[in-house]
Amino acid sequence: MKIEIITTGDEIMSGVTLDTNFSWAAEKLTGFGFILGFHTSVGDDEQAMIEALAIAQGRSQAVIVSGGLGPTPDDLTASVSSKFFNAPLELSDEALEMIRKRFKEQGRELLEINKKQAYMPQGSHVLKNYWGTAPGFRCEKGGVVFFFLPGVPKEFKSMIEEYVIPELDRRDIGRKKYHSRIVRTFGLRESEVAERLKGIEREDARIGYRPRFPEIHIRVSGYGDTEEKAEKLVSGIIDEIVLRLNDYVFSTDDERLEEVIGKLLLEKNLTLAIAESCTGGLLAHRVSNISGSSNYFERGVVSYSNQSKVEVLGVAKGLIESFGAVSKEVVEAMAQGVRRLAKTEIGVSISGIAGPAGGTPEKPVGTVFIGISHEKKGEKSQRFQFKGTREEIKLIASEVALDWIRKFVLNYV
Repeated sequence: MKIEIITTGDEIMSGVTLDTNFSWAAEKLTGFGFILGFHTSVGDDEQAMIEALAIAQGRSQAVIVSGGLGPTPDDLTASVSSKFFNAPLELSDEALEMIRKRFKEQGRELLEINKKQAYMPQGSHVLKNYWGTAPGFRCEKGGVVFFFLPGVPKEFKSMIEEYVIPELDRRDIGRKKYHSRIVRTFGLRESEVAERLKGIEREDARIGYRPRFPEIHIRVSGYGDTEEKAEKLVSGIIDEIVLRLNDYVFSTDDERLEEVIGKLLLEKNLTLAIAESCTGGLLAHRVSNISGSSNYFERGVVSYSNQSKVEVLGVAKGLIESFGAVSKEVVEAMAQGVRRLAKTEIGVSISGIAGPAGGTPEKPVGTVFIGISHEKKGEKSQRFQFKGTREEIKLIASEVALDWIRKFVLNYV
């Protein structure tokens, strides 16, 4: 069964509203083993919408339409579907009662304009909306099933799970079992990852690359006659990916890097403190964003000014005067200072020039030093030269610092 999703609305076509319904539905349906063949976006134009429905009917077995079921004049989906199915709009008592009930629950008065949402093409099947005021409906034409759902994300998602997936499951009986996992990598470009994984494709499996700056995610999907066969196929491919990419892989189960280091720190019974300058607390935010991080993360210090580096972290003023705040010497002193201050096993520090101003020929914008201090292993640091906007430089600096922590705990650095 090949499925098509049609998202409607001028706000989608103008870019004012992001089409999150499609991305969510695509991942959800694919996760159930359905094949998503096409995606169409169309504005609030009656003729264009009719053409989109006609094209979808000719190439898909199931069509999901999102949006245009509200009470305002630009909500055209019901009237468009009426013309497409050649079925007059008629008032659905079931839909009207549902709308009345929703308004009563919300303490709102049902206006005449809202009754528009209860009109549907004759012969359609009402899809009750328990999460909003716009009911959806299901129709068929030429052996193709059409689902018309509201565009509000919460309502759209709930109705996909409540109505669409069970109905598709009932119709697509011969569908193979499906399993999917995401491998997360950091440190290689997409082209480098693809080159290293050349020839890894197998029958009944799909490899998809998803750049998520500054990481590259790899979705491995497999089909089998049973769930066990699909899982075994995917696991085998992931084992090969890890073998080829080595320590560039930090998760084989779609875990964030901060989740991975949290588990490692807990496993090794290590505690962490962080001192940041150019990243302004981003690294500490990412670490502390994991539930349970209080078990290994003691504190984070944003020592943005030179004075704070001296007063809070105990960095020698002479170091800053001699080498500059963005230097190997200062970043190592920052890591040592925050570790001693917090009495943790590990201290990590970042100092750099995020830009767009502040660079020099010796230390251009994007120059970042990352340091790490351990109570027994001492201090080490490395200079990096990043490119991008201020936000991108801050993000990749925090990513590298997290990866340094991971590799340090695993004895890679």
